[in-house]
Amino acid sequence: MSQAKSYYRLCKPGIVYANLLTTIAGYLLASKLDIKLSSFSGVIIGFTFIVAAACIVNNLYDRDIDLKMERTKNRPSVTGAVPLINGAIMAAGLVLIGTLMLLIMDNVLTMLIGLLGFSVYTTAYTISKRRTYHSTLIGSVSGATPIVGGYVAYSGRIDAAALVIGLMMLVWQMPHFYAIAIYRDADYRSAGIPSMPITIGKRATAYWMLFYTVAFALLAMLLYRYAPVSIVYLIVMGLVSIFWLALNLRGLFSSRIEDWAKRSFLSSLIVMLVMSLAIGFR
Repeated sequence: MSQAKSYYRLCKPGIVYANLLTTIAGYLLASKLDIKLSSFSGVIIGFTFIVAAACIVNNLYDRDIDLKMERTKNRPSVTGAVPLINGAIMAAGLVLIGTLMLLIMDNVLTMLIGLLGFSVYTTAYTISKRRTYHSTLIGSVSGATPIVGGYVAYSGRIDAAALVIGLMMLVWQMPHFYAIAIYRDADYRSAGIPSMPITIGKRATAYWMLFYTVAFALLAMLLYRYAPVSIVYLIVMGLVSIFWLALNLRGLFSSRIEDWAKRSFLSSLIVMLVMSLAIGFR
């Protein structure tokens, strides 16, 4: 693996791109496609850098448990492809540049939202991950900040629409990550991480996944009341919510719950993509 690719992988690009998508969706929702190049580019670069920095910190802190998990044992932070000090310097530089971008090109509130997400992910979530399955809920707070930050970068305020899209993103993450915990159960057991499936069981986790899927569907409908979205948005999100609800309902009765969980995980990515497109390009 080339050195440049090692540093790239250290940033968890999949997470970065997903958060970039929701950041853009939040901005487009607030702006109604009236894009201001300065604030738009500022929030994109700012949150990309801050999310990448948070992922680096998390990788560096989790080196010991990542070594015990099949899917993470080859991360650059584990193999030594990226030295600890280099990763720390990179994270510090990215969060500093990202913060300054949000402050200078957007507004103070957007900067504070970005720092909130960074702080929660690198401290409360990263530490609690080893101690309680509630870490997923804690971490979802940081995952909700990019879409809210994108909205606030244009609007300059937190209103009802900002709160609803933030909650939508928060509850979307719960079944998404619980699904991973179910089908990657062996990894979490090897690393000694108290995931929800390990702590209360896979079937009970499936019930919680359904609960959060229902919450997501209700919030998606509620956004129609508080944001400038069209009837097309309402129809699209209604259909995608029914699809996700039906799939996650099957998890309560599936005899092959790991296979079902993998399908639920992949479906959640489709839901997030459709949600972002429906919000941004209504």
